[in-house]
Amino acid sequence: MNTRQQARRIAAATLGAADWLQEQFAQAWQDRASWTGRADEFYSELARRGEDVLTRTGRAGRRQARKARETARRIPGFAPVEGEAAGLTSNAEDLPIADYNSFNVEQLLPQLPPLSQRELHQVEGYEAEHQARTTVLRRIDELRGTEPWPAYDEMTVDEIVPRLRELSPNQRSAVATYEQRHKQRRTIIDAAEPNERAT
Repeated sequence: MNTRQQARRIAAATLGAADWLQEQFAQAWQDRASWTGRADEFYSELARRGEDVLTRTGRAGRRQARKARETARRIPGFAPVEGEAAGLTSNAEDLPIADYNSFNVEQLLPQLPPLSQRELHQVEGYEAEHQARTTVLRRIDELRGTEPWPAYDEMTVDEIVPRLRELSPNQRSAVATYEQRHKQRRTIIDAAEPNERAT
């Protein structure tokens, strides 16, 4: 399977997962124990389902695939599982870190914090299936966590900052802590930190 085919498979699987989730099976995504041992078979079934959706809807379906992925990633627990399934079936070229296999552990570790939860799970799945470097897997485990809200990692600064105004001080503090551990976007951290100076 070439890179283009693999990319289409990943996109189709994501679309298939969105279609599947719309049929009230969200809990099955969270029950990892039921499919961990047959991840590739499960992922292939989602890809088949996604291809069926694309076939039924033609060009309109392809245009809607991106929107479907974005919608699915707003479901709590979806993005990490999507990433893990992709990691178990991906080539190195599909990973969010370019030239992944060329990096040693010391070079790789600084590139992990900016990744989204979905991307961390994707890299973890790939690393576990290939080099299984303990230091890399341990660092990914440290970085894994719950996004402040579903699809947070996919949002831009301009999308996040206005939403902070609706949060309690404790919730804003949680956003600041998460952001400091990951993408370290200063504008978000400053906006999210408790406004003690104003009192």
